[in-house]
Amino acid sequence: MNTLRKDRAPNASGAMCRIISKGGAAKTCAILALAASCFQAAAGTLTFPTAGSMPVLSFPATLSASRDAPVGSILNTAAGNGGLAATGFTCDVQKNVTVSGTLVPGSTNVYQTSVPGIGVHFYITSGWGGSWVSVPVSQTLTQPNGSTAHYMRADLVVTGPVGSGAVATWPSATVTFTGSCMTTVTATQYLTGSVAMTSNTCSVTTPSLDFALPKGLSKDLVAPGATSGDTTVSLGLNCAAGVKVAVTLSDVVSPQNRSTTLSLAPESSAAGIGLQILNGTTPVAFGADSAVAGNTNQWTAGTASGGVMQIPLTARYVRTSGTLIPGSVHGKATFTMSYQ
Repeated sequence: MNTLRKDRAPNASGAMCRIISKGGAAKTCAILALAASCFQAAAGTLTFPTAGSMPVLSFPATLSASRDAPVGSILNTAAGNGGLAATGFTCDVQKNVTVSGTLVPGSTNVYQTSVPGIGVHFYITSGWGGSWVSVPVSQTLTQPNGSTAHYMRADLVVTGPVGSGAVATWPSATVTFTGSCMTTVTATQYLTGSVAMTSNTCSVTTPSLDFALPKGLSKDLVAPGATSGDTTVSLGLNCAAGVKVAVTLSDVVSPQNRSTTLSLAPESSAAGIGLQILNGTTPVAFGADSAVAGNTNQWTAGTASGGVMQIPLTARYVRTSGTLIPGSVHGKATFTMSYQ
């Protein structure tokens, strides 16, 4: 007769039994309890609606800008919504945006084009769909939920004196999304088409102006600030329509002079007297010889209607401090045009 006795399992992975035969050797068998577990991490999916492409961005086929337009001026803007479909995320996402191109010297986010003075500045929506943020940029984003807005923008901006020519080669911006629970997604924003740039300028038709002032009389110049001998000559230009013309007068004898009184040239023999140059009825203060927009003491002469443009300038004597000594009066000034 056989006797069956069940012994306690030696471990939690199974049970052990022992069969004892009457008058014979014991036989041992193992009854194993197996348990299996499976872990699968949730995977996020991030896609662009148009199979990894970005919106098509382009600028008008022809654009014009004044040669000396202020640096940073935006000539045109192109923007589009790339959109994103985001599902199943259990992790935060890193968004990195880089630009392929050559930076304008001194800039951290404006890239050169093939036309002098014209650059491109990229922007992208901050986070998943916030306000604009300048590119290049790197951001950590919280877990997305469903579709999100995703805009790209490119500005055509002035980086210096604007030249003429065709812009056909553009910088590009690449957007990369990475995360521990997703497959990396990359898309590149290209600019398409060609832009013919025209630099609006003027040609000066009177390269030099001579003011032949009448003789000044001491009785008309008794006290400092007294003036006499007003003589008007016009500066002639030929301009494209719409060009804003600005002028800076510079003192040749004293380049650092920022007053409204022109220094006397060395060949002058008079003293206690100076010269003024007026724009209309306003004495012009002198500035540096520069066409940069906003140059010190630069003044606006007007906006060209197209063709010939005349800028009347008036020169006159002005009594300064000190003893008035009769003699000859000579002064030299240069004018620098800025087309904005």
